[in-house]
Amino acid sequence: MRAPETAITAAVFARFRWGLRFADRAALLRFQERRLERFFRRTLPRSAFYRRWAGRPLADLPIVDKGTVLGQFAAFNTCGVELDRALAEALRAERSRDFRPTLAGLTVGLSSGTSGTRGVFLASPGERARWAGALLARLLSSGSLRQLLDIRRPPLRVAFFLRVNSNLYETVASRRLDFAYHDLLEPLERHLERLNADPPDILVAPPTVLRRLADAAAAGGLRIAPRQLLSVAEVLEPDDERVIAAVFGVPVRQVYQCTEGFLGASCPAGRVHLNEELLHVEPEWLDAGHQRFQPIVTDFSRTTQLVVRYRLDDVLRIAEGPCPCGRPTLSLEAIEGRADDVLWAAPAARPAGVPLSPVFPDALRHAFARADPPGALRDYRLEQHGGDWRIRLDAPAAAVAGAETAVRGELAGLVRRLGLRLPDLHFEPWREEPPHLKRRRIRCERKPPAEGART
Repeated sequence: MRAPETAITAAVFARFRWGLRFADRAALLRFQERRLERFFRRTLPRSAFYRRWAGRPLADLPIVDKGTVLGQFAAFNTCGVELDRALAEALRAERSRDFRPTLAGLTVGLSSGTSGTRGVFLASPGERARWAGALLARLLSSGSLRQLLDIRRPPLRVAFFLRVNSNLYETVASRRLDFAYHDLLEPLERHLERLNADPPDILVAPPTVLRRLADAAAAGGLRIAPRQLLSVAEVLEPDDERVIAAVFGVPVRQVYQCTEGFLGASCPAGRVHLNEELLHVEPEWLDAGHQRFQPIVTDFSRTTQLVVRYRLDDVLRIAEGPCPCGRPTLSLEAIEGRADDVLWAAPAARPAGVPLSPVFPDALRHAFARADPPGALRDYRLEQHGGDWRIRLDAPAAAVAGAETAVRGELAGLVRRLGLRLPDLHFEPWREEPPHLKRRRIRCERKPPAEGART
């Protein structure tokens, strides 16, 4: 990182770590209004897509999604970069596994495409530096920060596991922070050797990888004692969290980061706080009780690829009451997954014209947890294909039949309590998935017809 970007990172770090303290939520919203006004005045007119809405209030702007942005990619960024150029650069980096080059000085990133279409993002050097400052300020524990700042101690070592690297992530590296990227396309044994040879202070990985590392540590094949564990890229499920925290002896914190930016991170109280100091979030409620929502995000810190009233396909469950940590930003009880992780069932009585009802992934995860009190169920997958729910269970051969019976009973009880009709359940053999793919335990591949008829 060059001197100007280092200065930006340090300034943003200090501002996010020790500044930006708000007396209450009203003060935070006033801050957001000022930043939005400046963003609309200075940055919005630089985008060809938003130029026509210059001077209009936020509510007048269109709600967009990934398809809209990819379809008019050059109009959504302020540098006029075409999608084919950005995509070619990102794919070249993936094939070569060399993630250092940039496109006209811009970092180009590519999402994993778990929702079906791969997203592309651009970031300038200044944005990379600001991202690094905010990320470190939110995630470093007091102990990690003391080691980072104490030149008499070794550099802070971070082991980072992800399917693809990026020079965005490398931005956090410095003489005092040793950043080691672990490519998930490499075999687990090679990662264990590297970790044992250079034990990290901070371990960052998807929860499926953290779980595999925890299993290796419990079996004696991994001998590390990280100070911090950070879960990224996938939903952190309670069963994995308990095992990982128990093996390594430290809590697991979540990072809510995606193509659209650094959206949030968990606080010491365990809640995931949205980074409302950087972005404005409009909840699009999914239930009558206003517990679950899809976020519509406006990031007023970005100046290259604009994120304005962008509807994410994530399902977030809001936490009740103020957070014990004192931050007035929106806090979450859980990141439940994507919108297509929601399954659907017909009302039990099936009266004409009554729509299908959602069955949210959190309730389904609890059903599987209740079905497995002995702990024989190592993993599972549940997919909806029209009127069928297809289930795969990873359990010892002697326990499979009992697990299927227990799962069937718990799912039947769940939909009955919701006043719904149980879809046809089909159990299929377990199939191991490659470790570099994001785990999606629950997914709706195809909804039933609206009236709930069988397909």
